Amino acid sequence: MLIPKANFYLKNLKAEEPTLISLQLKFNGHRVFMSTGEKVLPTSWDFTQQRAIGKGYSELNFWLDKIEGEAKSIFRNLNIDGITPTAEMVQDMLRQRIDNTPVAKPQEQKPTLLRFIEQYICEVAATKKKETIKAYKTTLNHLANYSRLYNKKVDFENITMEFYYEFSEYIAKDLGNSKNTVAKQIKTIKTFLHEATDRGINTNMTFKSRNFKKVTEVVDKIYLTREEIDRIYALDLAKTKTKEFVRDLFIVSCYTGLRFSDFTKIKKEDVKNGQLHIRTTKTDQFVVIPIASIVEAVLKKYSYCLPNNITNQKMNQYLKEIGQMAGINEPIVITKTEGGTRVQKVYKKYELISAHCGRRSFATNAYKENIPSISIMKITGHTSEKAFLGYIRISQEENALLLQDHSFFK
Repeated sequence: MLIPKANFYLKNLKAEEPTLISLQLKFNGHRVFMSTGEKVLPTSWDFTQQRAIGKGYSELNFWLDKIEGEAKSIFRNLNIDGITPTAEMVQDMLRQRIDNTPVAKPQEQKPTLLRFIEQYICEVAATKKKETIKAYKTTLNHLANYSRLYNKKVDFENITMEFYYEFSEYIAKDLGNSKNTVAKQIKTIKTFLHEATDRGINTNMTFKSRNFKKVTEVVDKIYLTREEIDRIYALDLAKTKTKEFVRDLFIVSCYTGLRFSDFTKIKKEDVKNGQLHIRTTKTDQFVVIPIASIVEAVLKKYSYCLPNNITNQKMNQYLKEIGQMAGINEPIVITKTEGGTRVQKVYKKYELISAHCGRRSFATNAYKENIPSISIMKITGHTSEKAFLGYIRISQEENALLLQDHSFFK
């Protein structure tokens, strides 16, 4: 067996801060990919030589040479012993040699919490979804603003229960956000702290306390009945092409349960034997969905390649206008916590229609038609019944009507 070449890669080529250097070894169809534990600025990296350039990097390059040498030594010994290695075997052997090596690795000063979050966001920017990075940056900004307004230091050792309650109050009352928004911020902070703990940077375990938790609330969300969906489909929107294809996209969602990120990417090759075969964007799950006749009509209209030149925000805006045109104006009372206070607001139903309402409508209408929950979940991609049931939005009256003809009540 030939000794594979050790290749070193940067985690984020566009980073403006030092980014992690990873090692890759390819052999016999196997691949070892592991972090070297070191970072470098992309501007200080020679991509041909795969070494750092400039002053102050001699120790770093010596460390990379050492890792490469140990990798070659492992494969030489395996060849001599006649052992066919696996990726796991090589990685374990290399990790043991690196961890036990007497070579002194260059030490970096421990970052503050806010500085760590900045670095972490740079590191994962190329691998995480844009929405996730946006959420990370929002939480970072909230922490920085909280620190300034409350004159409180925000660092690893300051993440106490007092911080938890104060920061939650800041997000809820000072910024006037809902309880679910507070929960999202706490969840993101815990993500940062878990990552810092795994890297040995954080030793404060308060965030793992059962009281340091995200507290959510169930907020009333609407679905559209099949009759309301039919009214939307029956609208003549030929004179406003944008509204027409927004309506058509929404109809597909209502009869497939697909998210915006998926129903805007349907292509002809996804259609097989009267079914849609989709690899979902958010969860990377493979789902197979029977194509309803109404969906077939929409797909044919666009030659099986749906328009995708609209944003989620814009689609939500147009859907409200379309819902108003269809006369979907039933008054809906929504109860939720805002600014720490439980409030009720009355909306016209069309004001609450969004792209995600299509997915919710699909799940609820299928459930009302007595399609087994497990079958619906196979289409929506839900892996837990708890998460799935959050999409079933029937009222108490609708539930009673569904049960009225059940033999139990006869």
